[in-house]
Amino acid sequence: MSEVLRYLSLGLMVILNQILLATDTWAISPDIFLVHTLFFTTFVKKIPNIYFFIFKGFVIDLFFSNISMPYTISYTLIGLYLNFSNLKWIQRSLLEQIILITLVSLFLNILLFSTNDFASGMGVRIFINPLLNSIIWSAIFINQRQKWLKNI
Repeated sequence: MSEVLRYLSLGLMVILNQILLATDTWAISPDIFLVHTLFFTTFVKKIPNIYFFIFKGFVIDLFFSNISMPYTISYTLIGLYLNFSNLKWIQRSLLEQIILITLVSLFLNILLFSTNDFASGMGVRIFINPLLNSIIWSAIFINQRQKWLKNI
């Protein structure tokens, strides 16, 4: 996958997230940036380097956060995990992946809740968002498991 396509899709996700914030559906939607990362990590053979994840977190914080902390820290941790793991992300166990996604979503939403006031339904998002992200990842895993199991 071309780097230009990665950056272009990040820009489209920023626009989509702004639309979700404007329509007040942001609080009950999954984190589209995390879903974007899951799709690109799953369907593309080359995982982006750590600098892309740091840049992605910083850009999201720049547009949607009062301080440059929640997304930058979360995406740095995601990038470190994906780039320094010995096994491929798709070859990890489903339970480990769901726990990681749930904890990252929960951590990110708690940081957003403590630093931002742009979402009226933030208290609901802390509970709903990790669940929705885990369900989406489970659906991706179930859909792709036969292809992945051939690679083990």
